[in-house]
Amino acid sequence: MRIGYLYDLQVFPPKGGNHRHVLELVEGFLASGHSVFVVGDSTLPGVTNYKDTAPDLLDFMGNIDILYVRIDARFTRQWQVLADCMDILGSQPVIWEINSPANESLAYSWLGGRIAISNKKEGPFRTLRRWFHAFRQSPGIWLEEKHRRQLSKNVTAAICVSGAVGRYAISELKIDDVIVLPNGGPMIAESEISQRRLRRQCSRFTVLYSGSAIYPWQGLNYLTRVIKLAETVAPDIMFVLAVNQKVPALSASDNVVILEGLNQEEIRDAICASDVCVALIPEWPWSKHGFHGSPTKLFEYMAFMAPVVTSNHSQMRDLIKDGEDGLLVENDPESILQKLLFVKNNPEHAQRIGRQAWSKIRTEFNWQHNVSETLAVFMRVLKNR
Repeated sequence: MRIGYLYDLQVFPPKGGNHRHVLELVEGFLASGHSVFVVGDSTLPGVTNYKDTAPDLLDFMGNIDILYVRIDARFTRQWQVLADCMDILGSQPVIWEINSPANESLAYSWLGGRIAISNKKEGPFRTLRRWFHAFRQSPGIWLEEKHRRQLSKNVTAAICVSGAVGRYAISELKIDDVIVLPNGGPMIAESEISQRRLRRQCSRFTVLYSGSAIYPWQGLNYLTRVIKLAETVAPDIMFVLAVNQKVPALSASDNVVILEGLNQEEIRDAICASDVCVALIPEWPWSKHGFHGSPTKLFEYMAFMAPVVTSNHSQMRDLIKDGEDGLLVENDPESILQKLLFVKNNPEHAQRIGRQAWSKIRTEFNWQHNVSETLAVFMRVLKNR
């Protein structure tokens, strides 16, 4: 099969979950014996890259059996390559990989501009500014959704990263053929996990946060409140913060270690050197879809047999069975600390949770499964063309 994949970003080397998603799929398509054609990404190994000129796009469309398009928070009405390809579409089926509705940009209105570790109450003037910022974006979001609905008339099927996005695809984009396919994790052998665990140097009970110290929608502000509470309630707990960059307000202390700019292998070692990992995600009350993401770090933690404490809403609640393959928690410091203490005080139970999480990744939520399911959709729509 000749797969044309449009994604409007350069994904190699991967720098985030969106890059990892595209890269894992492309590598899986290639490993399955298919050809992959892209536009405007000369860095990705193994693919055939086209420029965004009119003759090149004609060649691109003429050489593919199926058009696969990544749709995320960026506005499709500003993506000329997509418009041009949809205009010259022939008999090829079009599959949208939908990762977000257009209103994801409102996260910057409601959560942006705050230091991720800040827990100070916001004043009325700043709150008003957020309302104004969101109000100014509303017309653009409305126009974008209108544009998506126009394009989606030619979409054969959609693969959605979460149940919330699946409902959005059906109710707002009017796409009938929709499947929900969450992100995945790597297939890691137990022997590799054991080898990485041998590198552990600290014997203190360790909690790992991996993510940004800048963007508050990654939940570090919740954890900093837990850290403060633990200073008196549980001073023997060590918190390891693996962040992409430090901020002045983030400093190491007796119960905090900051690791900056780790690469993927170092992150995986840090997971295996921890007793529990956290993935705390804010709810998005401004959106009728709620939080619609599929946090890649959740699956990465589980793939390395780590017990995970994660927020009790949205996809996390859909995928995790509390007390069996993870621990669900409300986003308040007392509840979070109690879950961490449960892991600390029940090591055998925590070990079973980690193993069950690892098993779930190997049987359901791994990138190989995602590739197979995606290819199955491609095959089905080509057969029914």
